[in-house]
Amino acid sequence: MNQITLAMVAMLSFVASTARGSVSHPPFLFTVSTDGVAGGGNVANFGTVTQVAPTEWLFQGSYHGAPNTSLSWIYLVDPDPFVTGTFSLTNETTVSRDYVLDFSLDISPAMTESSLAGQIFGTITDANGSGSALMTAINGGFVYSALADELFVQGLMQNASHQVTSVGGSTSFSGGSFGFPVPVSGPAINSSIGIRFAFSLSAGDSVSFSSVFVANPIPAPAAIVMGGLLGVGSRKRDGLSSLGADRKLKST
Repeated sequence: MNQITLAMVAMLSFVASTARGSVSHPPFLFTVSTDGVAGGGNVANFGTVTQVAPTEWLFQGSYHGAPNTSLSWIYLVDPDPFVTGTFSLTNETTVSRDYVLDFSLDISPAMTESSLAGQIFGTITDANGSGSALMTAINGGFVYSALADELFVQGLMQNASHQVTSVGGSTSFSGGSFGFPVPVSGPAINSSIGIRFAFSLSAGDSVSFSSVFVANPIPAPAAIVMGGLLGVGSRKRDGLSSLGADRKLKST
């Protein structure tokens, strides 16, 4: 089990037992593009939304609008803001394909300066039993890109490549981090934060990514603790890892 030990961790069983009725969840959008075809929409329209704290919402669902692709996710978000969660994707074709996925959250309030932190873990699986599976960055780029107002601010897993060489096998990996333990300086953020995932995946195989992106305003309290996530637990049949959810802690 991978763990970022920088925040309070809320297991899904706790979330389910303490959920409150939603007041109004923030706009949380996604897009998925492959083979020149893009789809997506409001994450809330493709699953369930549960309010788990006054400003935090848990989104869980799946999407089958991308050609020959299975996609499922679980994300915890806070418009104050952070985005953390896990998605799993299976390439159901007989050829390798490039994928670009964006998850974008509207924030409130805006910030004139920011400090940032992010991290990513992944798992690749030989889902079709061919004896191999391969996930690579597209054209030497970043697999993980943190976005502020839809613009690139930090990247992880540049020119990355991970593979499986056993029938039905899987392998997990750390994709690195930024801003842990000391946050990095970021730009003014007016409307949104997000994470872009861009990768190539071999035919018939699956990949999952657990990630976090947190932004805080500057000047900020000295004792800010950036959010973390409890990573990959036992894999479920649909490839969606169980997720522990992070929270930011701010001193008064």
